[in-house]
Parts: sequence; structure tokens; C-alpha cells
Amino acid sequence: MRRFVSLLVVALLACRPGVDAPPAAGEMAAHWTGSATGAFRALAGARWCVRDTLLELFAIRNDTAVGFALLPKDSLTAGVYSIFSAETFIAFRPQATAAARWLDQVELKGFEGASGVVTVSDAGASGMSGTFEVSFRRSGAPDTLSLKGSFLRVPVGRAIEACGRANRPAGG
Repeated sequence: MRRFVSLLVVALLACRPGVDAPPAAGEMAAHWTGSATGAFRALAGARWCVRDTLLELFAIRNDTAVGFALLPKDSLTAGVYSIFSAETFIAFRPQATAAARWLDQVELKGFEGASGVVTVSDAGASGMSGTFEVSFRRSGAPDTLSLKGSFLRVPVGRAIEACGRANRPAGG
């Protein structure tokens, strides 16, 4: 009987979608290499900020999170959004910023996107889908990460009225 139960558990785990499998509708899946290696899969959310014409795309599971701020020209459309540091205001669009965090064995580590792209392949009524490939750096530490992944049919909601960038200059 114990052998049967063990085989059943192995079979169930084998059938479960892994973090390297493409995401299901409404999910984001990613894996990273660099100072650490790992993988992540979670339900994703997106919020459109009318005031600043930007979209926040994020996925959170426990202490692990991956997020992007996409700044299209005027409305969310399919296309390539290059990653830039959030520290400096850059006026041209389209562009994006990125952040990631997770709890390792002793501390919560935060990373900022340094370069890369988010490619939105679909931004319609059924949600938004796309891929990302981003290089991250950790402020004040030598840690770096390369993150690759995708998101599928993530529903887009409306952000709160006070949304937008803190460093947004008037008229920009």
C-alpha cells in the first residue's frame, strides 16, 4: 500500500504544471539566473493609470514578486517596451521599468531592472499577453539577475485616481 501511495504522489507531481511551463490564463511565469537561480509562477494583475497613461503589471506569491511599469505613448498597445532605470526621468515613450524581490534564507532582496525588454504581443479585451527578458541589479550590492518569462491574458483593471509616477514632471 505504501508503494502505491508513493507512486500516486509521483504521478500527481509529474502532471502538475511546473514553473518552466508556459503560464495559464491570468498568470505570469519566470525563471532567473545570476547571483541566484530560481523560478516563479503566480496569478498576475494589471492596472491602467489614466492620469499618467501607464500600466502596472505585477505578480506576487508569498515574499516573491515581479513587477513592471509600462509607459506607452498614449494607450496600451502591443509592442516592445525597453527597460530603463526608474531613478532618472526619461521623457520618450514607449519605455518600461522593472523590479523583483524574493526572500532568500536570511533577507528580503530587492532588484531593479537595468536593461532588457517587455514585449506585449496582445493588449485587448481578453487581457494582455507577452514576454520579458530583463537584467536586474541590486542597489548597493554586487548581485545581478537575468529574468526571462511570460504572461498570458492578464486582465487589466483601472488604477486608483492618485496613481502614477512620483517623479512625473508637469505635462510629462
